[in-house]
Amino acid sequence: MKEEMRKQILSLMQEYQVEAQERFSQNFLIDEEARDKIISSLPIKESAEVVEIGPGLGSLTSALVEKAEHVTAIDFDRDMIKVLQSELKKDNLSLIQGDFLKQDLNMFHVKHTIYVGNLPYAISRDLIKKVICDPDFIYFGFMVQQELADKLFFLEGSPLNNPYSVMLALRGKLSLTLTLHPGSFYPPPRVSSSFLGLKTTDSSYVSNASFDFVSKLFKNPRKNLSNNLKGSEYESLLPKLESLKIAQTKRPHQLTLNEIKLLIETAGLKA
Repeated sequence: MKEEMRKQILSLMQEYQVEAQERFSQNFLIDEEARDKIISSLPIKESAEVVEIGPGLGSLTSALVEKAEHVTAIDFDRDMIKVLQSELKKDNLSLIQGDFLKQDLNMFHVKHTIYVGNLPYAISRDLIKKVICDPDFIYFGFMVQQELADKLFFLEGSPLNNPYSVMLALRGKLSLTLTLHPGSFYPPPRVSSSFLGLKTTDSSYVSNASFDFVSKLFKNPRKNLSNNLKGSEYESLLPKLESLKIAQTKRPHQLTLNEIKLLIETAGLKA
């Protein structure tokens, strides 16, 4: 299975004289079994719009257009877009050359979008933040570096908790679909990768403003809430902690999800 997809990718690269660009973190999926599992994990029937971030040479795109009502694929690399324009002439596919981080997410055809992507490792966090701050999406399926994936699951009391694991837990239920070794990609990356799914349940606690606030809470994970909030625009929140039954001496990773919700509400950041 891998050899067949690998040959297809190499054939496209040769035909169109394109190469995988390290600066774009391009590692093309060549594992057909993994691709099928990924596509099966997506709740495609629940949305009229799938947005793919960084389609590359279409390892996922070709399967998505067969299943989805409409697919919008956005890639920064002009060469990749040119290949897809020639190879995937589908009425239900729109191709955009551009930086996803600069896109207005209101541009898509409908609300309740599903986001999919083999994310460039260097900007995975930025892409995840942009997507989860979209109040209207219903699901994302993202391939990320395994080391990052392990840090994105929130577990109350865990010293690994961080702003991203908190915001993902506030936004919905995160799950691991599969983990892939470097050989599932061409060229192979130096690390293993994990495909994560997030089914959204609540958008009221997650926004750019609340993300900034939680980042301030976790500014220095080794310090307590008092130290992290002092000198910030949220310092006025400290006297209110006693009434919320939250000790100023708590370290951020010790906060429960309900306590973080209370803090976001008290800061006036709940939608």
